[in-house]
Amino acid sequence: MSAVTVFLMHQGASVYEAADAAHEAMAKLLPDLWQTLEHPRTWLRVTAQRCYWRQNNVRASPADPVPDRPGSTCPLTEAVFSEFQQSVLGALRQLPPTMRTVMAWDIDGFGYAEIADELGLTVGAVRQNISRARRRLISLLDLDKGDAHA
Repeated sequence: MSAVTVFLMHQGASVYEAADAAHEAMAKLLPDLWQTLEHPRTWLRVTAQRCYWRQNNVRASPADPVPDRPGSTCPLTEAVFSEFQQSVLGALRQLPPTMRTVMAWDIDGFGYAEIADELGLTVGAVRQNISRARRRLISLLDLDKGDAHA
């Protein structure tokens, strides 16, 4: 759950939006599908991404803490980011939607062909979006000036 939550945050979701979409996708996966899917990791991310995209854009963040449930771990407790990771998330949010989505898949370890297949793009388009996104992120994060995080 936490990996899918972070995956969605790389696409611009708030931690609450990401956790909600990840939970919804997991709920669809677990009852019957897990054992029958050839690529459950990919299916879960595609489904979570669709759940996130369907969410209402005008969503308020809850003010109350997320209640504990016995026997389960809330993905929000796992989503603790360093200052640099928060800077990266902020920079990712400044990318155009396609670049942001392609980068989320890339960061999550999927190959260009897999990304192209899942997003309905050509491999060349994926490669070009990743290349442009990386250049833009380097600039946004001031990594082209020899930052220690590079």
